[in-house]
Amino acid sequence: MPNLNEYLGSIISSITNARVMADIQTVKVAEEYAKHDLLKHFAVPHMRVGDVELTIPVALDVLTEKTETEYQPIDNTKFNSLMYKELTNSLGRTSLPSKASKALRALLVEQTHSLEQSLRIKQDLAPVEEYSQVAARQLVQLAEEYQLVSRESIPKLNVEQITSRVMAVAKQEIKVLNQRKVIDNLNVIAESHKLREENPQNIIYIKLKISEEGMEWQQMESSNGEISRRLLPE
Repeated sequence: MPNLNEYLGSIISSITNARVMADIQTVKVAEEYAKHDLLKHFAVPHMRVGDVELTIPVALDVLTEKTETEYQPIDNTKFNSLMYKELTNSLGRTSLPSKASKALRALLVEQTHSLEQSLRIKQDLAPVEEYSQVAARQLVQLAEEYQLVSRESIPKLNVEQITSRVMAVAKQEIKVLNQRKVIDNLNVIAESHKLREENPQNIIYIKLKISEEGMEWQQMESSNGEISRRLLPE
């Protein structure tokens, strides 16, 4: 069964392709007019699509929902401090040398900013795992670069274990603001023969109005003589 957005998208795409075919035919007619002694003085027939109104019957087949979660803003100062402490403890230390400390704090600021953006976009806690993995890998790199542990200890640093510990602390600090149910996937029955078999009460009618907005290439010249072309509304 087609997905509703794909089904409606295919209808709109078909109308667009119809306009493309009409324009190609217009070009062919224009070429014929140009060759004719009398027709070359006539306006070339050109079709534009005005408002197209469609009433589309469909029946709902499968509807699945998902939960979108909005999280409270992260307290960056507290959050980064906790992450710094957890990562430092993973090295068996309570503090780091100045340069290494600044480098780690700078990385955490950058990664926490990315985490906040990902949480807003994905609406779940999946980005926390990625954040924790990146933090653990960067910690190992800093440990080697600034010799925070002995060379023999570097291979013994367990990235997966560090990731797990960081992730656990991070999730405790990320609080839910609100949750809501939204449609994740909606499949519909659109075939005529199948719709005839459906109970009329199960059929819905989608009224769709499509208006054309043409685009055209326009050539512009800047003050220094450079020529540029842009696709702009007619």
